[in-house]
Amino acid sequence: MHLSSYIGKYWTGAEVIYAVIIAMTFTSVLRTYIAIPGGSYFPMIYSALLCCIAWGIADGSFYIWERNHNLGIENDIIDICKSDRKGKAALPLISEQLENTIISNISEEKRLELYRDLILHLAATGKKETVSTRDALYMILGTSLISTASGVIVVLPFFLSDKLIHALAMSNLLGILLLFITGYYRTYEKDLYGKVRSGFGTTVIGMSIAAITILLGG
Repeated sequence: MHLSSYIGKYWTGAEVIYAVIIAMTFTSVLRTYIAIPGGSYFPMIYSALLCCIAWGIADGSFYIWERNHNLGIENDIIDICKSDRKGKAALPLISEQLENTIISNISEEKRLELYRDLILHLAATGKKETVSTRDALYMILGTSLISTASGVIVVLPFFLSDKLIHALAMSNLLGILLLFITGYYRTYEKDLYGKVRSGFGTTVIGMSIAAITILLGG
């Protein structure tokens, strides 16, 4: 089962973006090593990879917590719907859950009609189970693999080139390319122009975040 089945295509792509930003933040510091003859910069490279791995594990754990938290809220609402079919108690809870979704674009009167229908349907349904151990492992493994693989792509030139300045240039190009590809494929746009625009937008945002982080000493 793909990671996008658990957290969606948008957030799966975000894992790549975060890892690229983390790795490029570390590698950009290596410019100072160019003036140091024989300076060992590999500890910095390994630190970048370890941070990508740690980020993947932490983010996967957060997705599990968030999913269980949301399921708990949904199950509480279902219980309320079963015990209060008139919806006096459930209505404000359902409204709170859905107010920032696409439903907010319709009139309040129509929304209330939908909420009341939803209460009747929820009263007749069963509660959902929390995230299973297997699914939790899949999510953590998935985010870790994506984050680590993205970091490896960015730092790979440092293992292949003897000249640091060339490795930096190749690393930056790979990071930019990875950001563009991620933005291109994770967008919901169907036309080529929309995909390319998303790719360039993701690249600019990712590079800007990395630059700001470096300037702030991150």
